[in-house]
Amino acid sequence: MSSDEIGFSRLTYSEVILSIRLKEMVNSAPMGAILNDRGEISLKIYEKQRTYKMILEGARDCVLNITDDPILFYNAIFEKEKIRYKPAKYVSSPRIRGCNAYIECLIADATTRKGYIDTTLKPLLIEAAADTVRAYSRPGPAIIEALICYSKIPHYKDVDKEKAEKLKKMIDTFREIVYHSTKDRILREIATKILEKAKKI
Repeated sequence: MSSDEIGFSRLTYSEVILSIRLKEMVNSAPMGAILNDRGEISLKIYEKQRTYKMILEGARDCVLNITDDPILFYNAIFEKEKIRYKPAKYVSSPRIRGCNAYIECLIADATTRKGYIDTTLKPLLIEAAADTVRAYSRPGPAIIEALICYSKIPHYKDVDKEKAEKLKKMIDTFREIVYHSTKDRILREIATKILEKAKKI
């Protein structure tokens, strides 16, 4: 199984939870992963994240934990103590229990940029519970949510104008999510069209 078979793309960021170890310290954090022009997995790790410091201080491997469970994403940010780990097969960093797939990686390159580290990962093992598992990707759900909001505006424009305007602002936010998470021209155009149509109501 390859990274593209599990849902990774050169155009669209896949949302994963990265787990990393440095000596006795273990951390987990949601990350956007994308394939570079060579087909390698790339991450931008921003300087205010604990993972940033761990890489600068010598962490050499990590695990990309693939899941669509929003609770795991929530816990990886707000309630890290609830994350349960298990040993990986080839790297020192642990896997997160309850995920659909795992990519165990070496940190092949970490280049410091202004405000972040541009990181390239070399997968050592890709293991999935099922062949159909896909990494979570933000554009599709954001577009669906925007469409749901759009469908409500005609009702609220007459009965609650404030609510209708709030729905339009939400669509604008979902459009920003699409633009932030993918370079796919068609998905971006769809998100823009939804917003434009909403503003005309």
